[in-house]
Parts: sequence; C-alpha cells; structure tokens
Amino acid sequence: MAGALKAALGPNLAALLWHGSWARGEETPESDHDLIVVLKQVDEEALLAMQHVFARRGLWSTYVKSEEELRRYPMTGRLQFHHGLVVLHGSFDPPPVTKEGLIEEMRRLTTDIAHEARYRIIHASGREYFGMDADYVRIRTARWLYYQAKLAVLAMKTREVVRGGSYPANRAELKARLTDDNDISLLDTVDRWADVKSEYSRDFMPLAFMLDRFVQKLVSELPQS
Repeated sequence: MAGALKAALGPNLAALLWHGSWARGEETPESDHDLIVVLKQVDEEALLAMQHVFARRGLWSTYVKSEEELRRYPMTGRLQFHHGLVVLHGSFDPPPVTKEGLIEEMRRLTTDIAHEARYRIIHASGREYFGMDADYVRIRTARWLYYQAKLAVLAMKTREVVRGGSYPANRAELKARLTDDNDISLLDTVDRWADVKSEYSRDFMPLAFMLDRFVQKLVSELPQS
C-alpha cells in the first residue's frame, strides 16, 4: 500500500504514517489498517489519486492533512501524531501538545461520548427508529457504541498524560494502570468485541450505561471551564 501511494502521489506526498491497532501490534478481528497521509497540498488530483489506490481495497482508513493544516491544527487530537505510529515515508512536524490542549481533549471526548450514549438510551431502544427494522437498529447502535468505547480508551490514555504519566503504548499497558472496574470493563469490551458484539447487538443498554458512568466520573475529575 505504501508503494502504491508513493507512486500515485509523487512529490506531493510529504509523509505516510501507519497508526492504530495494527501499528501498535494489538489488532483484533474488528481492526482495519489506519494511515495518516500528510500532503504538501491537498487538491482534487491528490484525493482522486488516493481514491483510485483504495478502490477494491477494504479494511483501510485514511486521515488526510496538508502540512499547512498541521501547522494550524486544533488544540485537541494532537496526541495521535506523537504516539502509536510508524513512519513509512518522509517526515513531518507534529503539532505540539500542551496540558491545556489535553484537558480540552478530554472535555471534547466526554461531551461526544455522553451525547451518543444518552441519545441511544432515550431514542434507539424502541421497536423502530426512523422506520428502520428493530433488529437492524440494535446491531447498528451496538456498533456505534463500540466506537464510543474506543474513544473512551483514548480518553483514558490522555488522562494518564495529564496526571503526569507516560502515554500508554498499548491497551495492555493502560489496563495495568487502571483501578476502576467500569474503566476496566470498557477496555475489555474493546479488546473482546468480536466475542461480545452479539450480546450487545441483542441489548446495547448495558454498554450505553457503562459509557455514561465513565463520562460522569471523568467529568468530575476535570477542572471547571
């Protein structure tokens, strides 16, 4: 894949970064391959070139940024450019990380996770949802809450750095530091999703409430804005 992207993008490709669970060596049956593509300039030609490369190639996910966009990157989401990645091509300047930015990242993550969990508890637990079949709704909702659990794990890792610790290299290292049973259950849900997804597809409410408990506890630990 790296060779195909280098050939397609040519000198416009500034850096190609492999990240995510495969890069960290903790992939599961649910994992796809994640790439960060840093371009000197994002334009239609580059995007269509990548579209051609990924045609008929499943299980890949790309995050595309230009060098200028990285220089103007928001305060949140910067840790992904510093940890858990392998540089496959080129070089780049990661946006700097600040404690203020990390706290804001946890605020953003808890806000998003809480909304998704509470919305599903209130609106997606009936027989139908916008005319969709109830069985399909439960499967779809369980999958979406799984993604929220992955965001919760990201928030746990960020919390470790804010507390003055190192960024956990993987989920096993993070789990060794956790003491809260609900946090551990969320982490185990991500690790064992292939085994538990059928259970949550039948009844997603326990996962939704697990996420809400996580959010409430983490919010209580954050400084007031």
